[in-house]
Amino acid sequence: MSAVPRLPARLPEPGRRRSERAGRLSPWRWLAAWFALWLPLLLPAAVNAGGLTIGELLAAASRHPEVRASELAVREGELRAEQASAGLYPKLSLFGKAETYNSPTNLRPMPPTEVNVAAGQSIPFSRDIFRYGVSIEAPLYAAKILRLREKMRLLADRGGIANRINLVSRQAAVISLESGWQALSELRQAVDGRLASLAATRDSVRMQVDNGRAAEAELMKIDNTVLALRQQQDELAQKGLDLERDIYQFTGLAATAPVAMELAGPLTGEKLIGVALEEAEVAAQKKEVARARAGRYPTLSVYGTLSGNEGEAYNTDTGISRSYNFAGLVLNQPLFDRTVTADEELARIGEEKAEQKLAQTRIELAALEKNLQSRLPVVADSLALAKQSLANSRKLLGVARVAYASGRTTTEEYLRYEAQVLEAQAAIAKARDEQWQIHAKQAVLYGVDLRGVVK
Repeated sequence: MSAVPRLPARLPEPGRRRSERAGRLSPWRWLAAWFALWLPLLLPAAVNAGGLTIGELLAAASRHPEVRASELAVREGELRAEQASAGLYPKLSLFGKAETYNSPTNLRPMPPTEVNVAAGQSIPFSRDIFRYGVSIEAPLYAAKILRLREKMRLLADRGGIANRINLVSRQAAVISLESGWQALSELRQAVDGRLASLAATRDSVRMQVDNGRAAEAELMKIDNTVLALRQQQDELAQKGLDLERDIYQFTGLAATAPVAMELAGPLTGEKLIGVALEEAEVAAQKKEVARARAGRYPTLSVYGTLSGNEGEAYNTDTGISRSYNFAGLVLNQPLFDRTVTADEELARIGEEKAEQKLAQTRIELAALEKNLQSRLPVVADSLALAKQSLANSRKLLGVARVAYASGRTTTEEYLRYEAQVLEAQAAIAKARDEQWQIHAKQAVLYGVDLRGVVK
């Protein structure tokens, strides 16, 4: 941060000539450089809303298409968990088949004593057979499916956490941008105030120049200062247009002026939501390891069929019908499958990566949490100092204005006191903006829904 210039120990003594400090750097050029340094920090690509409330803006941000897409992703994760569970349910189906053969074929396996051929009974063999019935398959034990279901449920929970982070981040962005917009508005008012003050002084100097009591160069110095302030007005106006565009992108609402904001609730929580997100990822990766390992375990399933079979007996040319029902139990124990080993190794690497990322996230977010908590009282103190500085600068400006009117100080000295007032006003706007920036970061840090918390 640029060093704030110290106030003079006292005003110039009477009788000092205005031309004495003509060689010094114009205070307004110094102030322009100060603005160039701090204005980007005061205005973080922000937005504003005119004729709206902060509650309406936050509600609109919460309905944004991107948030809706995030909510759909959560629903997708829940459905994938249900899809994994579906593998544990029985599969029941109806079937019907029409078959033709080049020689008579049995409708179903039959014992030798089932038909009395000598008595002329129909043999259940036919060239054309119609089969129909119902079949069932059901897993009794499948460790791989069980572990997959557990993993998908954990990923669905992770998706819910990610959706909340996305929601709160967009709300915090609105708060951050509104704060920047408010700082911009205060700067514009401060510049307008300086222009009004200089206008009165310029009228007085104009009369002195016309009467031959002051050189025209003194008037030109004030005019140059006014031009510099107007240029700053144009820069602020351009920033304001950018803010209107950005707030529309975040909320879909037209905005032309900043809204009032007040913190109505705490912005802290028991757990850092970013850590919770990574913990859910680690838990899901552990289940992936278990799922890969389960490929070595046996599976047990049951199956069965109830069927009817109809045709035309080849020896009597009469219709015949036979039912054929069966059930079975299947035990499958893998003995060697190299892909299972490869899957398990990959899953373990994924687990290790997730654990390392969790450790990194804990360190980073703990540092950020401590930094934000420590900065709040410092910023509050800076705000109090800036307010005191503004009060002192206004008093000094009043004294300098009287001294300048009586010819006891230079134009440069007078303009320096005008610049100090504007500088103090900018410092107040910056400190207030920093407070809201910290609150916005804390909301994202703890996953606090800002609707109702900021009013």
